[in-house]
Amino acid sequence: MVIAAVTRPADRWRRALSRLDRARGVRALVAFGLSVGLVTAGAGIHNGVFAAMGCYVDAYGARDPYPRRGPLLVVLSAGFAVAFLAGSLAAGQVWAMVGVLSLFAAGATLLVGALHLSGPGSYFVVLVAALTAFLPPVGIADTAVRMGFLLFGAAVSWLTIMSGWIPRPHGPEDGAVAAALRSVAAYAQAAAVADRGEGPAAARREAYQAVHGGWSAVQDSRGLRGGALPPRLLELYALMLRLETVLDAVTDAAEREDGRVPADWAPALREAAAAVAGGRVPRRWPSVVDAEAAGAAPPLPGRGTALPPDLLRAARGLWPRPLPTGDRVRAELGDVLSPASPAPFLALRVGLAVAAGTALGALLPLLHPAWVALGAAAALQGAAQQPVRRSWGRLTGTVAGAALTAVVCHFFEPGVRATVVTATVVHAAARAVPAGAMFTRMLLNTPVALLLVAAVLPAGTSVAELALYRMLDLGLGLAVGLTAAVLLPRVPVRRVCEAVSRAVAAAGAAVGSRLRTGAVDPGVEGVAWRRMDDLWTVHASVPAEELRPTGTADRLWPTVLAVRRLLVPRLLGGGPRPPSPADGARVGAYLERAALAARRGLPGSPGVRSALPERPPVVLAGHGPDLHRRLEALRRALRGDEPAGRPGT
Repeated sequence: MVIAAVTRPADRWRRALSRLDRARGVRALVAFGLSVGLVTAGAGIHNGVFAAMGCYVDAYGARDPYPRRGPLLVVLSAGFAVAFLAGSLAAGQVWAMVGVLSLFAAGATLLVGALHLSGPGSYFVVLVAALTAFLPPVGIADTAVRMGFLLFGAAVSWLTIMSGWIPRPHGPEDGAVAAALRSVAAYAQAAAVADRGEGPAAARREAYQAVHGGWSAVQDSRGLRGGALPPRLLELYALMLRLETVLDAVTDAAEREDGRVPADWAPALREAAAAVAGGRVPRRWPSVVDAEAAGAAPPLPGRGTALPPDLLRAARGLWPRPLPTGDRVRAELGDVLSPASPAPFLALRVGLAVAAGTALGALLPLLHPAWVALGAAAALQGAAQQPVRRSWGRLTGTVAGAALTAVVCHFFEPGVRATVVTATVVHAAARAVPAGAMFTRMLLNTPVALLLVAAVLPAGTSVAELALYRMLDLGLGLAVGLTAAVLLPRVPVRRVCEAVSRAVAAAGAAVGSRLRTGAVDPGVEGVAWRRMDDLWTVHASVPAEELRPTGTADRLWPTVLAVRRLLVPRLLGGGPRPPSPADGARVGAYLERAALAARRGLPGSPGVRSALPERPPVVLAGHGPDLHRRLEALRRALRGDEPAGRPGT
């Protein structure tokens, strides 16, 4: 017992250390230390702060593949520069500052969300604009010099962020696909031992989320314009195609009373995940004989082998299906203003909250009023948590970080060199912390901000006083953000319903075409998967915008899963053989009626239940029992008959 009490904290520390992104921390250490150190040595700490602002580009793109990450971070760096210029020009004019900061907050929220760039939304764009807007006004020449230092910091950060491309050009994709393999392995293991009455619902959801992330990484690796298919990307694409078959088979087995998941599937998938994470080709794969017994697709080439040559040749012919073809960036920017997109309302709310925070910061006697605007922006974005939890984590982390900084600086007043070194080390540690650890991240970010701001404030301002204002200003800003979350519109229910309807209708077009022709239309299939991705985004956005849990996301999840399972390609060579062309028309018409019904309310609402067709086409029960069963699952999900914890959800 004593040994267990001693080893338990050690195990927790080991698990926490294993989650650290050490490579990202090292890159942040090099970029921040090099840019801020060089500028400080040559032009003083006052200008070193502007280089540090440029280094905040490293908060973005950590999970994005390099072909997409590089151009988008260049665009973001240019956005930093424009925000810096606009904030500098508006400095000293309260209402100009309100307009500029709210415009940049809303525009950056819309753009970063539309491009799915990983990171804290528009937060650091607002930071750059707010810090410069609240500085004393300077001439255009001084503004240009300061902007040059900011761009220098951004350029150094860009180089370090992209440096991983040299040793591991497909490292982000490897990590995403490996995570998908591990999650499906955990799902397979849970399904093999779980009680059939409930099913491994949590493992299932995590598996589908990880597989969705794997497909997103493979798609993003095409870059902004696409191009030739690299050999490593072809391998990852083929693995994702095979993983879809395994995931579908595990779900089938978990849903059926007589279903079973072979015991060797989970170890084989974990072994494949370890190989992919190391950049290698996996050798082992779940056996196709067992796959047939568990209800998977007909046998794939290469028994027990992950990537035989004939599979790679087949995958090359399928690329990029089921991923959408064409210019993805143009499609994303167009979809952001579609009737099903939550982005405009979220951007409007962030912009108005920042406007209110900016006005309060300018009118109240605060020491560093920019923190009010930043707090308002932070309360509404930056983590996949509800605003109250997000704000509480930020506030408690800031209080702890400010108190720690004040105590340390009470006994030790750092000079310029110590300030740069300390800020560099702590900034790097903050970047290594997982994104979900909000308290720890704020605990580390707060000393960096305090040290840099204290270094450029007039003499006589103590770090303790600055820390107190930091807590007060951020608390006021978070209160403004939470007030905006109450008073301003969240994701409207009609947009959620429209996203469901569009996804169901697109799935109907894809499945109907597949049944009528016996082949897959890449254009129709691509639209269906893009609508599925839109629905996934809406499902993820809802809980992150609610002040208190409403269960909306849980009500949506069975529908999200049911629609997605209609799109799973059962054969590498094409869709299922059609029972008859007439059946394709029946299925398409049935799903079109279901899509119209979905517009009447959230799944389970009386309007949807009354408008849904009674049953899927009866003829499919004999000719296509698997498809009939999936259509029944969609009907139950839209009716609200299947809560998230039941099999089939």
